[in-house]
Amino acid sequence: MSKVDLEQYVPVEERLEKFWAKYPDGCVKTELLHADEGYVRIFAAVFKSADDRSALLATGLAEETREGYVNKTSAVENCETSAIGRALANGGFRVKRGPSREEMEK
Repeated sequence: MSKVDLEQYVPVEERLEKFWAKYPDGCVKTELLHADEGYVRIFAAVFKSADDRSALLATGLAEETREGYVNKTSAVENCETSAIGRALANGGFRVKRGPSREEMEK
């Protein structure tokens, strides 16, 4: 099994800071789609403007199971953060530091 270098990933908090810097009037919306004793699913959307629904930048979905040390009590919180992170990544806010594989291939 290969090790994941967490230092290469940009935390959601840092991506949110960049989002707010670029879109100070932006908005992040989340919706709980499913929650039971097995898993949680959340939808997130990021908007360039809180006042204009046509200013949708990107969306993201995440799902967390209620297993493991942290997710037994915090699956909803983790899932929401993941959904926001996916929406930001889909909106162009980098997930990894450095050039992407696609950029390197070019």
